[in-house]
Amino acid sequence: MARIELKFQYTQSEYVRAERQYLIAAKILHKYDPVLAVLCLLIAMIYMLASAFSTLNVILFGIVILVVIMGCCLYFLMPILKYKNTSKFHEVYTLIFSEDVIYFKTDSIDSELQWAVYSQLWQNDNFYYLIQGVRMYTLIPKRVFKDSDEQQAFEELVQSKLKLIKRI
Repeated sequence: MARIELKFQYTQSEYVRAERQYLIAAKILHKYDPVLAVLCLLIAMIYMLASAFSTLNVILFGIVILVVIMGCCLYFLMPILKYKNTSKFHEVYTLIFSEDVIYFKTDSIDSELQWAVYSQLWQNDNFYYLIQGVRMYTLIPKRVFKDSDEQQAFEELVQSKLKLIKRI
C-alpha cells in the first residue's frame, strides 16, 4: 500500500470549528445545553422573584449563572484561546501515513508514531479526528487531500488499522 503524505496548516476559524464540533461529538457539551441553560435561568429567576429573594434562591441563581458562564467559556472562548496560545497549531504539519507507522513532523515535533497510539477515527464533513483519548486527538482537515482517491486510500488504511470508525 502506498504511503499518504499530507501537508497543511490550520487556520484559526478551521481549528475553532473543529474543536467545537469535537466538544459536541464527545458529549462534553450537548446540543440541548443552551436550551437547558435558558430554562434553568428562567426557573431560577421566577422562583427567586416569587420567594422574595431568599438566601437559598440567590445562591441557586448564582450557581446557575456560573454554570452558564462556564459552558459559554468552554464552547466560545476556550477553542480560540487554545489556538492562539498553542504554538504548534500555527506550524505547518507534515503527516505521512504508511502501513507500519505514522510520521508526524512540524517545526517543533519530529516523531514516528505506531498506529496503536490511536484507538478511533471520527469524521464529519470537514475533518478527520484520530482519537488517542479524551480530549486528545490529531485533527486532519479534509481539504488537505489532493483528490478523492487519496482520501479513499487514507480511509482504507485507517480502517485496516483502527477498530472504530465513527461518523459524527
